[in-house]
Amino acid sequence: LGVFLKPSGFVPDSLVEVVEAMEAGGGGADALAQLPSHQLFSDVSKRTRAQLDANITVLRVGARTLVSGMHAALGHALRAKDAQPAVLEWVGKAISANGVRATEYWQQGQGDSGELATIGFMYNLSWVLLKLCEPFIDPASPHASKIDPTFLLSKHRFDTAKDTKLHASEDAVMHWLDPRNEDARERYMRHMASERTGAADAGGGGDGDDDVAAAGDGIVVSTSFGTISEFFFCAMRALHVTVVPAFIRQSNVHERQYGQIEREARRLRESGEDPARLAQAEKELDKSLMRRLTFEAHLCDKEFTAEALRFYVFSMTWLLGLACGEKGAPLDGAGVPVVQLPLSPRVPRLFRVQPEHTMDDAVSFVKYVGWYDPGALDALSDAQLATLLTFITTFLGAPRYLHNPFLRAHLTEVLALFVPPEKGGRGGAGAGGYQTSRLAGCLASHALARTHLAPALMAFFVDIEFTGTHTQFYDKFPYRRAMAAVLEHLWQIPEHHAAIVGVAAQPEPDRFVRFMNFILNDSLYCMDEALSKLAKIRELQREMDDAAAWAALADEARTEKRDMLRQCEEQAGYYMQLANRTVHMLNYLTTDSTIVRVLMRPELAGRVGSMLNSFVFRLVGPQCLELKVREPERYHFNPRLLLVEIAEIYIHMASQREFATAVVSDQRSYSPELFQRAHAKVLRYMLKEDQQKVFHALVASCAEAAAHEMQLEEDLGETPDEFACQITYELMSDPVLLPSSKIAVERSAIVRHLLSDETDPFNRSHLTADMLEPADELKEKIAQWKAERLAQRKSGGGGAPMDVN
Repeated sequence: LGVFLKPSGFVPDSLVEVVEAMEAGGGGADALAQLPSHQLFSDVSKRTRAQLDANITVLRVGARTLVSGMHAALGHALRAKDAQPAVLEWVGKAISANGVRATEYWQQGQGDSGELATIGFMYNLSWVLLKLCEPFIDPASPHASKIDPTFLLSKHRFDTAKDTKLHASEDAVMHWLDPRNEDARERYMRHMASERTGAADAGGGGDGDDDVAAAGDGIVVSTSFGTISEFFFCAMRALHVTVVPAFIRQSNVHERQYGQIEREARRLRESGEDPARLAQAEKELDKSLMRRLTFEAHLCDKEFTAEALRFYVFSMTWLLGLACGEKGAPLDGAGVPVVQLPLSPRVPRLFRVQPEHTMDDAVSFVKYVGWYDPGALDALSDAQLATLLTFITTFLGAPRYLHNPFLRAHLTEVLALFVPPEKGGRGGAGAGGYQTSRLAGCLASHALARTHLAPALMAFFVDIEFTGTHTQFYDKFPYRRAMAAVLEHLWQIPEHHAAIVGVAAQPEPDRFVRFMNFILNDSLYCMDEALSKLAKIRELQREMDDAAAWAALADEARTEKRDMLRQCEEQAGYYMQLANRTVHMLNYLTTDSTIVRVLMRPELAGRVGSMLNSFVFRLVGPQCLELKVREPERYHFNPRLLLVEIAEIYIHMASQREFATAVVSDQRSYSPELFQRAHAKVLRYMLKEDQQKVFHALVASCAEAAAHEMQLEEDLGETPDEFACQITYELMSDPVLLPSSKIAVERSAIVRHLLSDETDPFNRSHLTADMLEPADELKEKIAQWKAERLAQRKSGGGGAPMDVN
């Protein structure tokens, strides 16, 4: 069977494949030219698009013919009772022998493929198995219920004992499989105790999901399995070690290498230096393009992607049924699972013990197909799209069901594919989708999503801050970019708009406060990174413009500076896109008065004011010329439009009387002159007349508030140390005591800290807002001191006036 499944048009993936190809072709390097990939795609840069498309079609027709024939042959063998066990055993062993392809090490281009089957063999085998599943992967099929969820718990065909589960530790699985085993029970109990302790130390409460099994209440694994279970799980495992890893390796490794070679070739062409090196770079570019084209010819074949998408949407239906417990998820008239949200707080064991890849592969495949072949998702039926949205909405808002936060993160990338493309640019995960209005229409009309999707997105926007990895600070940005694109689209749909505002309108909007806090955090960090990189780009550009000084540098120094410029350009563009996105989020969210009132809470108001001030300072302040780079659009930097968005946020917030005080309390960046300069340079030309009136009124209010604050500070004089907050070093008005360190701080200051980090800032012990102890006696002393100081000033008996020069 292996000989017949091996032929493909993929570029050889290892040295072993190259040697085999050379031997098969009679020896010598010329034998490689006989491979389909080399025959059809050599000298790619010299071929027309029509020629390349025709050659892709040739490869696809060949692959379809081979797979169709092998499906018929394998079907005959499987219908023979005496041959069926041996064929299935061979299939299982072939898949298991290639399991290393599913490891992160191999997917990042580090693994050696020499001892593995070829990618062509695994691709063909996967497609044949998909065809074997075709008769029963309709959710309404009576055969679908025959899939045994304990298949992957047995070692009947695959050993998945070490595979990460959806939400179960190895100790939990061992205990549930053998509840009478006291050692397994004890290990499980110890594991749960450590989980609770770790969660408390990290600021969480654990999942609270202890599930100790009684003696006769464990998971019973079947001892034999029907062909439907065999076909389903063999196809799932084959795709797990083949198709999804191939997409990941192509996207993360080969596309990156192609980009690096392309940039180097472009630089060499522009500089005119080293023609030999340019010729080598162009040769490598052709090889990289050949790999990409053969990859797309196979994995983006519409017949293959259609069958794989059908399989994965069906597997999503199967997982939803497991998550809903014994009763499962009934189907509506169109065959879409009906799920009641929220799910039960008690997560069904049979769902928890499924390998993580059963969900992650399905979501990742949809994501990569959406990126590489956008039309494939548009070809899904309405029922399939509705099932996909039900799956995303259900699990995005169910952290108790998925231990790994990246599973939920990948759901947001798929959701971004339902968003129409932005005007003037390609969309995609994190920036608006590639798809047609049909997908956007499905998102707008999906009943479950209208109620639950936006709140789940906002909750996960917060949750992704804490991934538990050493890179968690940077992990969040690409996923938040995807969520921002989706939320902006949902904001324009009345039902989803109401759901977003509904979270802010709750009597205790703690979830929404945390959501807004992380928008502010991201805006500050990304804007600072982007503008700092732009300043560095300008510096390097000026160095390179000085021809004499540049020529005087050593070759090594010039190379180092070119590399630094390239890195700064990439980072400036990346962070500027993120900054633009978060500032725009604040702009449209603050058009709603309910959200503006939330932003005026003591823990947020000062941050909003100081953030906006700092942005204005960077854009029109004394150092704004540092940002004057060539071709700013390359870095998504449009200072005029950015300044207008910032001004509109000021205008939206101006209706709140306390906002002027929040703006002027920032003594580092606030300046009336900056507002005047921003208006003179940009805002008077780009704001509407009514907006200008509100802006001028706010500037006047800020001036009054600044004068009042200065007078109050002068009247009170120097603050006694015991009355000063140990975080801000300013006079407290609402002091609280930290229960562990026993230090008094201003309530708004510590609550602001706890929004991002639930620890005591003085000893790092666990701390939440409800643990703060009111310092009523200290508060009364402060009020009495203020009253006395103001009375003294009024009567003329105060100390010397404060020096305000």
